[in-house]
Amino acid sequence: MDGRTPAAGPVRTRFRVLGPVEILRDGNALGPTTAQLRCVLALLLLDLGRAVTAERLIAALWPAGPPASALNTVRVYVTRLRRLLAGDPAVALATVGRGWRLDCDPAQVDLYRFRDLVSRARRGEAPGTGPLLDEALRLWRGPALADIAGDEWREGLRTGLEEERLAALEDRLAHDIAAGAARDVVPELAALVADHPVRERPAQLLMAALGASGRTAEALALYRKTRQFLVDELGVEPGPGLQREHRRLLGRSREEAARLDRPVPHQLPADIAGFTGRAEELARLDHDAGPVAVVTGIPGSGKTTLAVHWAHRAAGDFPDGNLWADLRGFDPAGRALDPGVVLGVFLDALGVPPAQVPASAEARSALYRSLLAERRMLVVLDNARDEDQVRPLLPGTDACRVLITARTSLAGLVARHGLRPVALDVLGRGDARDLLAERIGARRADAEPEAVARIIDRCARLPLALAVVAARAAGIPGAPLDGLADELEAGTAPLDGFAFADDSSMDLRSAFACSYRALSPAAARTFRLLGLHWGPDFTAEATAALTGEPPAAARLALGELVRLGLAGEFRSGRFRLHDLLAAYAAELAAAEDGEAARRDAVERLLDRLLRSADTAAAAITPFPLADDGDHASGAALAAPERRERAAAWFESERAVLLGAVEEAFKQEFHTHAWQLARSLETYLRRQNSAAEREAVHRTALRAAEFANSVPGLASAHLGLGMVQSNHGDKAEARKHLEQALAHFGTAGDWNGQADTCLVLCVLDGAAGEFAATLEHAVRGLDLYARAGNTAGRIRALNNIGFCHARLGDPAAARDHCLAALDLAVGIGDTIGEANVLDSLGTIEAQLGEYARSVEHLSRAVELGSEAGERNFTAAALTSLGETHAAAGQTGEARAAWQRAAEIFDELGHPGAAAVRARLAGS
Repeated sequence: MDGRTPAAGPVRTRFRVLGPVEILRDGNALGPTTAQLRCVLALLLLDLGRAVTAERLIAALWPAGPPASALNTVRVYVTRLRRLLAGDPAVALATVGRGWRLDCDPAQVDLYRFRDLVSRARRGEAPGTGPLLDEALRLWRGPALADIAGDEWREGLRTGLEEERLAALEDRLAHDIAAGAARDVVPELAALVADHPVRERPAQLLMAALGASGRTAEALALYRKTRQFLVDELGVEPGPGLQREHRRLLGRSREEAARLDRPVPHQLPADIAGFTGRAEELARLDHDAGPVAVVTGIPGSGKTTLAVHWAHRAAGDFPDGNLWADLRGFDPAGRALDPGVVLGVFLDALGVPPAQVPASAEARSALYRSLLAERRMLVVLDNARDEDQVRPLLPGTDACRVLITARTSLAGLVARHGLRPVALDVLGRGDARDLLAERIGARRADAEPEAVARIIDRCARLPLALAVVAARAAGIPGAPLDGLADELEAGTAPLDGFAFADDSSMDLRSAFACSYRALSPAAARTFRLLGLHWGPDFTAEATAALTGEPPAAARLALGELVRLGLAGEFRSGRFRLHDLLAAYAAELAAAEDGEAARRDAVERLLDRLLRSADTAAAAITPFPLADDGDHASGAALAAPERRERAAAWFESERAVLLGAVEEAFKQEFHTHAWQLARSLETYLRRQNSAAEREAVHRTALRAAEFANSVPGLASAHLGLGMVQSNHGDKAEARKHLEQALAHFGTAGDWNGQADTCLVLCVLDGAAGEFAATLEHAVRGLDLYARAGNTAGRIRALNNIGFCHARLGDPAAARDHCLAALDLAVGIGDTIGEANVLDSLGTIEAQLGEYARSVEHLSRAVELGSEAGERNFTAAALTSLGETHAAAGQTGEARAAWQRAAEIFDELGHPGAAAVRARLAGS
């Protein structure tokens, strides 16, 4: 082998020798199909990049003596291999003198890939020793060279390769022990020792794993057994590694004997019966959380339950016992425990006589750390309030493990100790169902799956809520779950179904109230008003709108809510409240904030959403919205003025904006409702969101009717007309458009009338009524000219050109489109330019000027793609495919149609079917 570094990136042909010998091409096995041919391939691969002589191949194939035809037979085998390898320029089988050399990237051969991964693991390269060794060992599919001819030489090679595998396996097991997984690898090591009794390293590793698992006596017994075997069978004493591990364990055994003279506390509360779910979080605590772990989450997320369950699972790893303290950081009675008091309890459990317990908290903490320095203990600190309460209770050694639960983020502690908090979210649907089934019985849950699903939804998958409902259901075993689900859904106060009068620990309001009472007045008001927000998430700017405070003050309040577990920042700059916390916040707002204050908060948010939506809509289209002169007051929400950022803003606020239309109507902010729908149309049309468009415009129409707003009626009818003309009932579309035209006329809105005329163009053009289409386009041009709307004139001229083309006058069509193109380039209207180029491409194709048509359409596709106009881009690609097809360029046509179909599919656009039909017929 020439020592080349394996190249990164995919290759088509791969070779495997770590198991049966074979060639793979694009994942499919090509052979070889005979043991002799596999033998030749194996020898070439084992000497990759170096010549293998014919004599060596003959000796391997016929160890007992070759026949007279041996050389010719080997040449036949080489020819067959060349045929198998043909078609991949990255692989070459060259003739070199009286031999042959196989050349390819070593990364194509599993053996060299294995060696490279092992080498990288031993150097400590990313992604880390464990993952690299795991990947290397997965390449082995059985004994190396498993199915080739030539037993004698094969066994010699196989022994060497097996030695490499065992060494890598031992490295991986050693890494697992060092990473804290000693208990997990004991079975694998025991099997390895049994299979290879003369190898000392597996025995040494098994001794280390047993010792780390608290099984020192077994580890010492293993040493004695291994030593006796080596002396009896080989006449040698154990090597330095085994002896060193033996001495280490002897010292540890003496330490364990000393422990018998001191107390071993076991303070953990009883484990949770029938614990379910949280597999990922448990795994993180097992392997990734470090010596100090913090479990955080909103009230009711099951932090204590998880901590108790994991602590019982891990208790066996801590032979000196465990300590537990409920720090009452958020106790309903409001009494957080002083750390000095907790230290007194811990010192008593560790056997310190009362007279020797220091008076000051600092001295108690120092003594506590000194005692734990000699022990391996588990310390669980539940319900911590803040860093100051926890810090004196942390051991000074990594031999002990600390698990903390907290509603707050404990950011200072996390930063100081480099911790990675285990954050609890709500349960997955499967885990939520398992929790209910465990508490109420699987047969009962299986009998009413729909009711269980409704209960899970009403509990919003919050563990405490699920536990409360399960306890209620268990208390009335004969009652149908469907009735309980009805009761939960029917309650006017959403939290009424999640309480036990005689147990505050099983009451959601009490759990939430503990955190709420710890808030500053500003943060408490922010929390209450966030209960009025209808969206699934919100920003600091939206919070500022609700509260009427500057964004900086809103961010401070949100930071406090996040720290106390009442809100979560699930993505940078975006926050959310759990559904039941939002219901609690709304209850508080209704109780503590007057109706006028709540209405003012909602109006401020709607104002800012509307101004932002108007700004973003203007950024992604050159066509101005119909201006009725009635605008929302106040600042926009991070108003994006660049097209890319505006589209991203719409996407991030999509659910909030859609909900805002409904909320505005419900709360009788009718002008906001129809104006938001108007601004949303620009974005939703680009996304091909027909159902959402229709829903918001129907709400807008109802709002405009309530408000008796002529501009609102015009805007809503235009929106519905656009949706129906593209996706629905064409007759209904025409009715809406005619009403829009009348209302815009009453309002004296030339732009609105012109916009409606161009939608009528689309409607009549789809029906093939191009004379009527031309009339609408000419009228639209006149109206845009009166309004001084250049962008609108571009659209109208383009439509006029399109109509002339359809009416058989390509010269007039080209003239109008070129006039539109001049205007578009003049004002920098790239979307208008793209639309005109699309029309020009179609016109040139009609005239047989295919090269110019391709040029125009390709540029239209480029501009549409840059602008994020996916609907337009797919349509332009479809036209480009038609031009290529007409020019006899089948490959180019298929490529354009394929791209168009993919975009239409992503949008859920019905145009995909027609394009795929063209592909099938091409």
